[in-house]
Amino acid sequence: MRYYKSFILFSLLALVFVACDTDDLEKDIDALKDRVASVEAQVQRLNDEMNILRVALDGNKTITDYSIDGDTYTLTLSNGETLTLTQGEVGGNYPSIDISDDGYWVIAGSKTEWRAKAENGEDATITPQFKIEANSDADGKKYWKVSYDNGSTWDFLENGLAEGVNENTPLINRVEVKDGYFNIMIGDQVYQIPVVKGLECVINIPEGTTDGLWSVAGGGQSSFTVKVNLADGDLVRVNAPADWNAKVSEYSAGTTEVTVTVTPPSTPSECTIRVEVTHGVNTATDQIKAKTISDSYWAEYQAGFDIKIGDVVINKFDYPDAKLLQDGETVPATGVYFIADGATVKKSGPVTDLVLIAERKDNKYSSKISTTGNISLGNLAEGIGFLCKGVSLSSEGTSSVYWFNLSGNIIERLYFDHCRIEFMVDKNFSNFNNAKSGIKNLLIESCHIAIPAQQAKEDRTALFLRYDQGQYGNMTIRNNVFYCTTENKAVSLTPLMTTAKATVLDGIDVCIENNTLINTLLNHDNSTSGLMKIPYRKGWKMKNNLVWYDVALIANKNATASFLSELGSMETFDIEDISNNKVFTTIEDNPLIWGIFRDNKVFEDNVIIPELTTPFVDGTLVDTEGKYTLKPEYQGIGATIE
Repeated sequence: MRYYKSFILFSLLALVFVACDTDDLEKDIDALKDRVASVEAQVQRLNDEMNILRVALDGNKTITDYSIDGDTYTLTLSNGETLTLTQGEVGGNYPSIDISDDGYWVIAGSKTEWRAKAENGEDATITPQFKIEANSDADGKKYWKVSYDNGSTWDFLENGLAEGVNENTPLINRVEVKDGYFNIMIGDQVYQIPVVKGLECVINIPEGTTDGLWSVAGGGQSSFTVKVNLADGDLVRVNAPADWNAKVSEYSAGTTEVTVTVTPPSTPSECTIRVEVTHGVNTATDQIKAKTISDSYWAEYQAGFDIKIGDVVINKFDYPDAKLLQDGETVPATGVYFIADGATVKKSGPVTDLVLIAERKDNKYSSKISTTGNISLGNLAEGIGFLCKGVSLSSEGTSSVYWFNLSGNIIERLYFDHCRIEFMVDKNFSNFNNAKSGIKNLLIESCHIAIPAQQAKEDRTALFLRYDQGQYGNMTIRNNVFYCTTENKAVSLTPLMTTAKATVLDGIDVCIENNTLINTLLNHDNSTSGLMKIPYRKGWKMKNNLVWYDVALIANKNATASFLSELGSMETFDIEDISNNKVFTTIEDNPLIWGIFRDNKVFEDNVIIPELTTPFVDGTLVDTEGKYTLKPEYQGIGATIE
């Protein structure tokens, strides 16, 4: 009986301690939620204030309407944009923000290279954005980060500690609407945005606009519309360079939409078209950047346009010494070169920070590079790497079983963008096998990769990217067509493989999606091979790929075919990241068992059942050229190369 009482007492004490622990846990969770909410409020408020300040500084917009809900202002601008601003104290430690006497942003005490104020009639286009993250270089303390390119890249502020009490006051001290203006107080400075009811100037984004840039045909007329709300005496003007010949349609009081027609020059040109609506002393403006469509990368380079290859931008300002190579010329090891249309240039030996671009943009691969012997890739410290765009790459032969390798350096980039890569018979494209070498960033995008049937041994596997030794980072293989160029044949192919001696770095991104493989099949043996022979890691993308074959190439019948060789040790996955890979064949007695991973026991739905049909519109498939048109029901899988 005494034992029973002791047991009850012990149980009650345990429950008390559990209850205390639970209460403490709930308090900790509530405190954490409060801290998260506080951080979000700080970030939101600072970014809202930066947007308001952007409008005040550019001086080209008015407020057509506003409302107040408690401490929150909602502003509708003359270009249709809506901004909010909440007054009131928000805890936290803000970075200092100021504008230098010559009009540049001063962030956390450091003057930046970015203008805050308009200059020579051009708006200041950079509005810093902010967020808070833990800084591993500062013992995990939370620091402010800033972006000057709309969130594409972020940098920690050296003096941007976000923890602790406020050392800097919020950017905007006070706002008020008075005498027809929305007044913004920053320190002792007052900035004003006119409040003009009904004054509007909103460009309706025209077709052909990508990333804020409107592309139009040179020499012909193009137009866009502008939303307005005109009263008696209102004026509408359009400002553009004289050679763009921009005109506005007729209008009168009550007009709600006008049309702007432009006739740009026939040569490559880029400009900003600005539309203004003036009502009394107030003017509302909107603008759009425009460029003429050109079929020549070389002409665009000469005109000062940007040419993008992955994350690299090539233009004559940053790379002023680019040359146009003609037929028969030799490609140097270093530099930026355009290959003339219809020309075949030669390349042999090492490559160091080399960029090769086709003269024309028609994607017919008429600018060709022919190599002799092995090409060894290397680059200077922090260099560009080896980049190709729009060219055809082939080889006159090599004594080695592979074509490309690496020197003793870790190169920054290996990029092929809209290229045609022609394999040699019984040869591999690459064998990266230097233990001191590596590739930080790989991009194979929108390429035609042509592989002839093997002659020495029919089921010999051709290797595209073989990572044998060295260190390797981010990999993107996207929107490519791999195909066998030999009629009525198939070829065994591994587009990507890593060996046990290669080091695939931690924390990298791997994206293998929307590729098409036509009569290019992996070697169906009993090893751990896969189409992509790389141990999968959580978060990598391997989806929307399409395999089609009407020629059986079977090294070991009834074996397993797969997209990926294996699930990495102790790794997990999100099925959405490795989904929608499709296999099609017209071989009804197909003996292959397809899976996402080589091991069909990895998870219950690992098996991919081939569809016994063709995914292509009848008569469109030219398998030896990698050309086709997908049926409507299969859009979104495989490659689409324009």
